[in-house]
Amino acid sequence: MKDEYIKNFYNEVNQELEGNYKIILEPGRKLTEDWIEYDPVKWEVEKPLQNLVDKLLKENTLSLEEKILSIYKFICLNYIYDDNVLYFFKRDTSDINNIKYIAVDWYGRIIDEKWKENRKKHNRRVCYEFARFYAKAINELIEEKTNLEAFMLGDKENTHYVVGLTGDDYSIILDLDDFNKIKDLTRLKLGLTINGIKILRDKSGKFQKALEKFNKDRLNDLTEVEEVKEKLKGKDTIKYFSNVVDILKSYNIDSQGFLEYMRAIIENEEIEIEKIWKEIKGASEKRYVRCLVFNYDDKTYLLDSVDQTLNTTNKEKLDKKIFIFDPQENLYPYYGG
Repeated sequence: MKDEYIKNFYNEVNQELEGNYKIILEPGRKLTEDWIEYDPVKWEVEKPLQNLVDKLLKENTLSLEEKILSIYKFICLNYIYDDNVLYFFKRDTSDINNIKYIAVDWYGRIIDEKWKENRKKHNRRVCYEFARFYAKAINELIEEKTNLEAFMLGDKENTHYVVGLTGDDYSIILDLDDFNKIKDLTRLKLGLTINGIKILRDKSGKFQKALEKFNKDRLNDLTEVEEVKEKLKGKDTIKYFSNVVDILKSYNIDSQGFLEYMRAIIENEEIEIEKIWKEIKGASEKRYVRCLVFNYDDKTYLLDSVDQTLNTTNKEKLDKKIFIFDPQENLYPYYGG
């Protein structure tokens, strides 16, 4: 029966979303459609999250939907996005009318025991890893008698993965780390609403009600930022940006969260940005973090997401041993996690 719900979910996705998608399952099923892929890696729930799942299994005062959102919140508060993966994306220009970026398989998708052991040393994860262990955690919460099931949903070019959840009552997409906008990984650390959940179908309203309850009394943006925006937007743009930088620094968010928040602010002013990568010196393994460069009023600015600063700069004089504008896959061999 669950196979039929997965087929229905795939049809719902194609009706609601643009692009080409696939569903990724754990091995052992008999689904053979060309949009089904079986993960070669065993799905496991990481220990800190497993402790929460075990606690929720004994909790009788929360609905299943509230428990699913509790896990979502836990992941967002305790993990950060590993933007180092984006450094390795390949730029495919084989079709000049359809330039695209392709993720490498070995960063979080096809992994070995060494990778898993190294990942235990920090809280950086990529979308494939989040989707893998979040889907597994949800399935541990679901009683066998229900027809609900969680699995992975990804685009066919392997650039992004999320959790799909479907059954008789609803079909949901849970996306906590969309790197094209301010992720819920960042938003929830700032105390803001969940924005990364898309409800495809919810005939009982059960999931929608749980989501509304979670978001109640949460703001869509920081009050301090709204105040600065009202005071400075359209009057002193760079001071506006600088004040938002100071506000974000006070929240002590990670470099990727800082970058994506500021990028949204800057691009909202219709300013073109250029991505630049900064190597984190002194790390146990080579790591690169995204920063931004942009021009405004005949000056060039560097938004440094490592130091969380905004300063004028000269692109030509930036240290080429630290800053990289056009990274290519295999600039150096990467082994680790």
